Amino acid sequence: MTLTTAYSLWLAPLCVLLGVLCAWLLYRGTRERNGWSPALQWAMGTFRALVIAMLAFFLLEPMVRILLREVRKPVVVLAHDGSSSLLATGDTVAFRNAYAKALEDLSNTLGDRYEVRAFTYGSNVSEGLQFTQQEGQTDIDQLFRAVYDRFAGPDLGAVVIDGDGIYNRGRDPRLAAERLGVPVFPIMLGDTTIRPDLVLRDVEHNRITYLGNEFPLLVRLKADHLRGKTTRLSVMHNGKEVASKDIAIGADPMIAEVPLMVKAELAGLQRYTVSLRKVEGEVTTANNVQDIFVDVLDDRRKILILERAPHPDVAAIRLAMGSLEGYTVEHELASKFTGNVEEYDLVILHQLPSPDQGLQALLQRIEKKEIPTWTIVGQRSDLRQVSLLGSGVDIQGGRGSYTDVQAAAVPEFSLFTLAREDLRAIERFPPLQVPFAQYALGRSATALLTQRIGSVRTGYPLFAFQAQTARRTAITCGEGLWRWRLADMQQNNTNAHFDKLVQKTVQLLALKQDKSRFRVRSEREFQQNEKVTLDAELYNASFEPVNTPEATINLTNEDGRELAYTFSRSGTGYRLDAGVLPAGRYTWVAAVSLDGERLTAKGEFLVKPLVAEMMNTVADHDLWENIAARTGGIASSPADMDRIAEALKDRPELKARSYSHASFSDLIGLRWLFFPLLLLLTLEWVLRRRSGAY
Repeated sequence: MTLTTAYSLWLAPLCVLLGVLCAWLLYRGTRERNGWSPALQWAMGTFRALVIAMLAFFLLEPMVRILLREVRKPVVVLAHDGSSSLLATGDTVAFRNAYAKALEDLSNTLGDRYEVRAFTYGSNVSEGLQFTQQEGQTDIDQLFRAVYDRFAGPDLGAVVIDGDGIYNRGRDPRLAAERLGVPVFPIMLGDTTIRPDLVLRDVEHNRITYLGNEFPLLVRLKADHLRGKTTRLSVMHNGKEVASKDIAIGADPMIAEVPLMVKAELAGLQRYTVSLRKVEGEVTTANNVQDIFVDVLDDRRKILILERAPHPDVAAIRLAMGSLEGYTVEHELASKFTGNVEEYDLVILHQLPSPDQGLQALLQRIEKKEIPTWTIVGQRSDLRQVSLLGSGVDIQGGRGSYTDVQAAAVPEFSLFTLAREDLRAIERFPPLQVPFAQYALGRSATALLTQRIGSVRTGYPLFAFQAQTARRTAITCGEGLWRWRLADMQQNNTNAHFDKLVQKTVQLLALKQDKSRFRVRSEREFQQNEKVTLDAELYNASFEPVNTPEATINLTNEDGRELAYTFSRSGTGYRLDAGVLPAGRYTWVAAVSLDGERLTAKGEFLVKPLVAEMMNTVADHDLWENIAARTGGIASSPADMDRIAEALKDRPELKARSYSHASFSDLIGLRWLFFPLLLLLTLEWVLRRRSGAY
């Protein structure tokens, strides 16, 4: 133990001098005045000098440096596999009772010599030994990484881990086990026997499709020890078989991929059950069935092309849209159109309005319903009426003549993205026929392409968009788009560049804008072990975010059971944490009242079941033996896991370690120093009292 101060120790004599000076000033001449003896005067002066000197010394912030010694036991991590695959085969009662007791006995035995830290691993790592076996996934690598993060260093002595060696999440655990730098002692559980079994390993499918479309399924299956037998693969929807195929098992083992086509007949989040018929002799049928969910959309965008007269531009646009899923394209001569324009999400006007077809009534309905338009200007267009459409380009001074104009890309365009090679290809396309006039870009419009005449780039827009207004619009100031599509094939051996331009234009214009004042957002899919969260936003009449009213939501599962929740306020919005929900399809209805108006929102989501643990139940003891060999440990079975304690006892490096470290403590913080000061002051007071000074 050593003494040090925050200030120089050379100031300590000054503290003594301060104490002596104060005592001298207090007791000088007191012997003659009070008739004290010299011994009494010196005693009381000494007591006062010591107290003042000690208090002054404390102002130097003295600290005591103490060397502490600590003895630490080596840390042994005991990790248990909490996955459900351990219960897929064998005696589950014996496992949960006899094995659980044996593992706890091993933990107690090791606890006499080591610091045992117990964990249960699966999809996550949790502290303690838990034998519920409810984990739906196994990540061994995550366990080793967690051990490294918490205990890496000289105190970590060994890792004892049990399990069947099957992991279906994360990386190969061998490298993470080696990185620990300590021996790993696996306890090998599970059954390595390959029994007769038919396994539906995976179903590859589209997550989204459209109503009325056929979508593909790719079913992967495996059969062990079932050669010569047959099964039937079927897909069920609402109790009805919608696809099937008979399968003959001709190999051992047999691994196969079976393609199927299923038609989407109902909109919404639809459940399809893919199953393999049971084969005699199978050890389990739990892995013969999988449920898949497909989001069937019934919101196809309807595109109407109105043309003044038949034109190859219209055919080029229709061909470009042919590969874009989710869009229905109809075309009609403007003079013969008798449909309801309000049913469409986008109207393409080719050479319209024209002098002979003003379409005033139709254009007023489009304006009133805020239907997006794409105007393609041609030789028969009425330029004055085109300018009045609010397409973002003002055209003045048209004289009835035309000029050939090529495209020049505008790098600052940001409404959608085209690759550089797309823009270079467009700039090489042949010229469009553009009316000779003065063109001015509106304040809210943005040009994608400008006009280039020969090698001269003008500031006139060729292809412009207006997306910041209530009604989105686009305008192409020339005709001849069909030449672009032909040139794309001639120059680049593909139509992809032209098709991408048309598709992105249509996607931008036909995008539906959410104008509701109460909006709820959530993921479409959650895993069974994942918390279900939803976020909501509420806007007042000025579309300012508010969250003063209480917002509620009701979840309904497939059995019709309702779960009522109340949103929590988060920032300027709302948030709901519904926790972990059982697997299945859920519909929800959220509601809130604002200024006397009740606002609602509806939706649905899916909680996907975890079936990975049922896909493979054959234990992989080779993995454990390989990890033990790499790290210097011993792989054992539950029957002889007692030898793990003996093996650890024989390792000389697994001994308790003594550590020493310096500890600093403020001297003024030591409570016992108060009593000497109190004693000195008390003695001085008693002597002065007896001598008659008080």
